[in-house]
Amino acid sequence: MAESCCAAHATIPPTTGSRRRRLWELGSHAHCPVIGVCVPLERVRQLAKKLLVLQGDEDDYTLHCSLVTAAARRNAPAEAVQRDLEQRFALDVRAASQAKCRESLMTWWRHRAGQGEIAGALWATLTHARCDEWLEMRVLGQVHMLQHQVGAAQRVDLAAHRELAAEHQALARNYAEVQQRVTAWSLERAREQQAWERERMRARAAQIGLQTQLAQVQEQLAHWQAARPDLPEREALRDRLAEQLERNQALQREINRLASRAQPVVEAVEPAPPLSAAPPQLMPVTLEHRVVLCVGGRGGSVPQYRQAVEGCGAQFLHHDGGSEHKPAQLEPQLAAADLVICQTGCISHDAYWRVKDHCKRHHKRCVFVDTPSRSAFERALAQAAEVAITS
Repeated sequence: MAESCCAAHATIPPTTGSRRRRLWELGSHAHCPVIGVCVPLERVRQLAKKLLVLQGDEDDYTLHCSLVTAAARRNAPAEAVQRDLEQRFALDVRAASQAKCRESLMTWWRHRAGQGEIAGALWATLTHARCDEWLEMRVLGQVHMLQHQVGAAQRVDLAAHRELAAEHQALARNYAEVQQRVTAWSLERAREQQAWERERMRARAAQIGLQTQLAQVQEQLAHWQAARPDLPEREALRDRLAEQLERNQALQREINRLASRAQPVVEAVEPAPPLSAAPPQLMPVTLEHRVVLCVGGRGGSVPQYRQAVEGCGAQFLHHDGGSEHKPAQLEPQLAAADLVICQTGCISHDAYWRVKDHCKRHHKRCVFVDTPSRSAFERALAQAAEVAITS
């Protein structure tokens, strides 16, 4: 068998020239594979409907056979198929034209067939100028076997396709269930997100409202602090004054209690006649519910000043005249005082003029004392109390 093939191979003369063969110039056994492999079934239907005389009830096999029969000779259907194949496989024809002998053409065909490009390679090889009868039979034989393999592979692929289709349906059902769960979860998360967003907007609005109120309050506080820079000191003095008034009221109640207990004894004792040589005694001073401010004086004498003032039933306030206390503290103390005793020898010039100017503007009783002693302070207190009582 091999020897006969070799002999046939040796007896077939090589083809010459460069003219490519046409469809109707191929062997009759080549028309069926060429049209079946190179022309898509849809294109077969179009060409048959356009160029063949049909009854209208032909199936695809009948159309294929009619087109194969028409391709055996040169006619309109054959020329139409020729033009269609030339346009469709122009790149393969151009690539095959590089082969200059039968062996190189055979090598090119095997390479393209190995790549799976059967249709274009089949048309370019069969119509090539160097394709003789031996090569044509070899190519058609390989195509015939490939068709058998394709049929078997299609049967295998069909079974695999059925299995994949069943698996696909199962996966599609699972996917639909998962999609429903995901959709429900997404809707729930969207509702929660909307609720969180509304809550955040409410909290943001409340925060802005609180910040606005805080800014207004801070602005008012800054305004009042600018208008009354001595407000903290006045508040402290007011608290101190309230404490002193409470303390004075308690002391006054104690004095009244002691006076009521000692009054019968005093009434039983007859007053002694005054001695001509005795020094004059100061009249008892009563300044209940009054506030006496002492400006200046020695630090060690302040308790004595306090005792003298509180002994009259008044409240005692003190300012050292600028030694340690700030001169600005004088204003609220002067405003709270009913009587002012200013010891001019122990205060600064600023404190002196502040006291004098305030008492003059507000018509407030003020006694100036040159000597910082207890006796001088008591005389000034009695003088101020007498004027206050008469007024």
